Amino acid sequence: MTIRPGVYNINNCHNNYAMMMYGNEEDGTPLTCIDGTNSQTQFNIKETGPGTNRYTIGSDRFRYNVGADSKNLDGNPHPFTTLDQFEWSIEPAGPELYKVHIPNMDAYWFLPDGHSQTHINIEKSQGRPAEVWRMVWVEDN
Repeated sequence: MTIRPGVYNINNCHNNYAMMMYGNEEDGTPLTCIDGTNSQTQFNIKETGPGTNRYTIGSDRFRYNVGADSKNLDGNPHPFTTLDQFEWSIEPAGPELYKVHIPNMDAYWFLPDGHSQTHINIEKSQGRPAEVWRMVWVEDN
């Protein structure tokens, strides 16, 4: 089942850390995950076209979107803050569970083991629980 557009908390299934964007950061700041949720962990998910399975993901509180450098994943393997629009594919992985990746690439969000405020990586899919994200609906956007 495709995800419906709206505002979500995005939590990693491996450790339940919530994706967070700092409000005082600049373009290119890697996204991190924290233990718990707050207003900085809420993200707008918007479909870019009907039936495309392509979405933009942006902070509900700040002006930044979530982007990636799809041409340089070896040098910058993290989703990061950007003022530009960036398309992501979000594929179902179970009830309220999804895998997020760069369209037409084997480049998935992955949260490595670590403490709160660990950066999210973009890596090839290997079927690990840390590649799966729970999208907890907050409200319509």
